[in-house]
Amino acid sequence: MMPDPSMSAWEPEIRPRQTVWQRLDHGARRLLPSIFIALIIIFFSAPLNIPGAAELLPAIVIATVFFWSFWRPTGMSGVAVFLLGLFMDLVGFTPLGVSAFILLLVHGVAFYARFGLMRLNFLLVWGVFALVAVGACLLQWGLACLFRLAVLDIAPALFEALLTIGVYPPLSALFSWVLNKLDEKEDP
Repeated sequence: MMPDPSMSAWEPEIRPRQTVWQRLDHGARRLLPSIFIALIIIFFSAPLNIPGAAELLPAIVIATVFFWSFWRPTGMSGVAVFLLGLFMDLVGFTPLGVSAFILLLVHGVAFYARFGLMRLNFLLVWGVFALVAVGACLLQWGLACLFRLAVLDIAPALFEALLTIGVYPPLSALFSWVLNKLDEKEDP
């Protein structure tokens, strides 16, 4: 017996072909978080005498990776996080792979915890981010101690953790606005 040709289950989904500009626009929207992080790394690594730039750079990068890995993981892939971490290490003259490792851990926690956290309000998500930020900063401090074979002062690591926690709400508001604008553009 032949299938009924009027049955929609037998018809492949028909989509109109995207133009070159539509594909470029879609690709640019997916790369937006990575481009933002790359520009932040370049800006804060430039010799502009910005007070607190060394502490602010990892705070902004960790908060950005967490937000986009949590809310739009297609815009923040693991490969992009790894490459951005290596770029951050190269520009900041830190041991190669340290930032990439820490950022991949932040990305992994945000990516795998997102389904459980999406229903929670902002304060609880911020609390989870605070734990991730403290863990990332303490891990960075621990690796710095290991590389120097000495116990370093923990105060800068705690300051960086507090700064990272404090940077998240304004960045989250900005990125939420950007995410809403991107979603409005995707809807026909």
